[in-house]
Amino acid sequence: MTSLFGIPMNDVMIALLILLGIAVATVGWVVLRNRVLFLIGVRNIPRRRAQTTLIIVGLMLSTLIIAAAFSIGDTVNYSITNEGFDQLHSIDETVQAQAGSSDAGGLNSVVSPLPIPQAQADRFAQAFRAMPGIDGAVPVVRGSVPVTDQRSGLAERSAVVAGADPAQMAGFPDIQSTGGALLSLAALGPDEVYVNSSLASKLDAKPGDRVTVYVGGKPTTFTVKAIVKDRVLTGTVFGQPQGMAMSLARAQELFRRPGEVDFIAVSNNGGVHGGITNSTAITAALNQKLAALGGTKWKADATKQHLVNQAEKAASGLTAFFVVLGLFSIASGMLLIFLIFVMLAAERKMEMGMTRAIGTKRRHLMQMFLSEGMAYNLMAAAVGCALGVAVSLVMVRVMAALFSQFNLSIVFHVTARSLVVSYALGVVLTFLTVTFSSWRISSLNIVSAIRDISDASGKRPGRWSLAFGLLFAVGGPLLLWLGVASLQAFPYMLGITLLAVGLALLARFVGLPSRPVFTVAGVFLVGVWLVGAGNHLPPSGMNGGIEMFFLSGIAMVTASTFVLVYNADLLLLLLSFSGGAFSKLTPSIRTAVAYPLANKFRTGMTIAMISLVVFALVMMSTMNANFSRIFLSKEALGGYDVQVQQNPNNPIPDLKAELAKNGFDTTAIKYVSPVLVANARASNVRMAPPPGASPGISTPPYDFAPYRTLGMSASFIQHNAVTFQSRADGFATDAAVWRALAENPGYAVIDASSLGGAGFNFGGGSRFRLRGVRSADTTFAPIAVEVRDAATGATRSVKIIGIITLQASETFSGLFLTQQTFDAAFTRPATTVDFVKLAPGANAQAAAKGIEKALLLDGVQADALRTIIDQRQALSQGFLYLIQGFMGLGLFVGIAAVGVIAFRTVVERRQQIGMLRAIGYTKAAVALSFVMESSFIALLGVLSGISLGLLLAHQLITGADFAPNAISGFYIPWLQVAGIGLFAFLASLVMTIIPSRQASSIPIAEALRYE
Repeated sequence: MTSLFGIPMNDVMIALLILLGIAVATVGWVVLRNRVLFLIGVRNIPRRRAQTTLIIVGLMLSTLIIAAAFSIGDTVNYSITNEGFDQLHSIDETVQAQAGSSDAGGLNSVVSPLPIPQAQADRFAQAFRAMPGIDGAVPVVRGSVPVTDQRSGLAERSAVVAGADPAQMAGFPDIQSTGGALLSLAALGPDEVYVNSSLASKLDAKPGDRVTVYVGGKPTTFTVKAIVKDRVLTGTVFGQPQGMAMSLARAQELFRRPGEVDFIAVSNNGGVHGGITNSTAITAALNQKLAALGGTKWKADATKQHLVNQAEKAASGLTAFFVVLGLFSIASGMLLIFLIFVMLAAERKMEMGMTRAIGTKRRHLMQMFLSEGMAYNLMAAAVGCALGVAVSLVMVRVMAALFSQFNLSIVFHVTARSLVVSYALGVVLTFLTVTFSSWRISSLNIVSAIRDISDASGKRPGRWSLAFGLLFAVGGPLLLWLGVASLQAFPYMLGITLLAVGLALLARFVGLPSRPVFTVAGVFLVGVWLVGAGNHLPPSGMNGGIEMFFLSGIAMVTASTFVLVYNADLLLLLLSFSGGAFSKLTPSIRTAVAYPLANKFRTGMTIAMISLVVFALVMMSTMNANFSRIFLSKEALGGYDVQVQQNPNNPIPDLKAELAKNGFDTTAIKYVSPVLVANARASNVRMAPPPGASPGISTPPYDFAPYRTLGMSASFIQHNAVTFQSRADGFATDAAVWRALAENPGYAVIDASSLGGAGFNFGGGSRFRLRGVRSADTTFAPIAVEVRDAATGATRSVKIIGIITLQASETFSGLFLTQQTFDAAFTRPATTVDFVKLAPGANAQAAAKGIEKALLLDGVQADALRTIIDQRQALSQGFLYLIQGFMGLGLFVGIAAVGVIAFRTVVERRQQIGMLRAIGYTKAAVALSFVMESSFIALLGVLSGISLGLLLAHQLITGADFAPNAISGFYIPWLQVAGIGLFAFLASLVMTIIPSRQASSIPIAEALRYE
């Protein structure tokens, strides 16, 4: 991975190493100038080993999250890139039909959108080989076929046959046996073939086996000469590795395609990895050569370079995604660091007071705490890095299982650079937090500290409260204005939040009481965020991404914590009254009630840490559950039961008749609706330019971009039950839209993903976006778009009159044209998909298996639509569960916070414990008091997080953006929610058991003498 948030990783590493150097140098300066202060700071580390261990655990979690995220990014980048290098091998560029955009996915389209005449291809290849930096160029033809092995009896419905000219294979040592021996296509007899290892594994094929392929329904038998490695030139396609290799002439004969090829593979000097060094310049030179030779219909793409770039974008996007989601845990970790040092300062208050009394300055106290903090920090970050790698290894295993169905091999890999960045970032974040904590701690009243009493209470906030109040009160409206002007939700909502906090701080500064000020501000902010999530705040049309998830969590949890802390006495009174029914519990309850009220800051920090992570987990679980219900609804089927994908080399004009011919009982089939699918490389769409604009205009949104395009048969238009979330003006019902499509070939409909915001676009890249309608709209003016076959340049204009519902868009994705318009635009569709409707009561899975078995030699793939949807959702849910598990690491921050507080509380209150025991409290009563106190704080955090997560999820699901796709009721996954809350609460409770037992077992005399 070479970049993060668009910043080169090398620059990130250098910047962090500089900051790390500053942090370490700061402590080094303390050692050189004030060695005694350094020793005073670090002497506490070995004194209480259990607490030191707990502190290190708390501090390491931020680094763990960061290291795990970077390790995942490295793994994705390495896995995709490594597989690309292995499969492309010597191929650096490809020349094939012109497309709207350049990408490595061009080789995924087995069907060429526009073949190259062989005579012209040979002329191109000869010219390419004479160019500087190029060591080979070879024409290739490909096709997908079903194949069976006569010995094993096994069959594979789709294997790609790659045919290359043996006489032009110089520079392509790609045909290698699994043992590494270099083989030649020239060594093949007319009825011999090389089978790659993936296909051999599927067929259990061995050298000497006889395999039969079917093209146009006719069988041709070959002898397997050898098993070779998976390469593009041995039939591998990204995501479909099964294939075989033969000579160009034999492949052209097999596919009945004399005198044409699909693409020209070009190899650069430098080998498999070094060939991409000059790929950009060589690609430009190839295109110049093509123009000079009259090959303007074809284009050279830096295929390998684009694959590496796409892998990098995917890795960078995934890392950024995990980092953003990990911010909840990182924020909780920083709060924990701050809390730890505040509590350490409280424990050593008398010591610090006496230190100040003998002449030390505030900076000396800061140096002491910085020394101690950095000692913890350097150890914790190292442990966090190691554990982050271990956590990512577990996550990689889960990802490998999830993505195995895409034939993508996920191989764990982490770079030294990522570990350095993770360690440095963890140390720097902790250093900044420790520095702020030390600065805050150093401001103490010497007399109060020596006497170990609280500072004078009730005084008005100081100048810092005024400064921040003014800053937020002025900066908030500026951000608010910026958000309105740019229609960006992040500055808009941040501005409102800062303005409310600023006004609260100013109100507190002028003397207004804290409870009403912070309660009103907290309730206001929670309400604003909930209303904003429902898209009810003006102006409409705000844009926001995943960053809003983090900002909403921080803002709502902070606001809720203010309300809870400043009104906790009311809640605790209820708890105290409830103890009246259990007289034996009353002393413990009253003691448990008193301490959190006396330490609002500490209580609030702990509640916020737990609440923040619980909020994120509950929000993610609830949104996931509701989206699953949307996509698993009956509407997703569109009125069909089975999907049949044809093999392009074995077209079936009439599926039902072909099934009957092959002995399949078709009585359960009500109707079959064919849909043509355009070649992915050639299918481009754009918004229609305004009247009078230049025909060649190519600026957003009038530039062509890739988009899936399909051609609907009359049967599909007549029989489908696909519904629309938005319809054009003048079309009152879904039926009216379908009638219009049947009558007017100039109309079209499109799926909901065209509106943007669907899914996680880790790989980046351009894609068509529909303008003029939002997901919240139920009606819109008809929208004119242009669709183009990029290979031939054929262009057609259509008007969008319907937006397919989100539920159905998962199954029916793309721009749907009438067949008349589709045929006029696309002369070489990639394939045909038949949607089959069965009679009521028929078993869709059994029917799909029967169809596939009956048409095995035609290479069709048949699946029950419900099975496809379930598998797709299982993959999506599996990935989201992986994310939830990653985010769940943050729960340990809150749990560690409860443990730290419990341990520190025992130390702070030794004298109080002794007094309680002296006046008659039993050991059990003391222990119960500590448990109830920690339980109360943990319970508030858990309930706050659950409530906020459910409320925000409800507002989003039932808001205007999702209203057109709303399902009956808002679903709460109570089992998951309860599991999250119960785990957080019980784990927090367990962390208090040891300190509670310690507190109850302290001898009375020892406790009373403790200083």
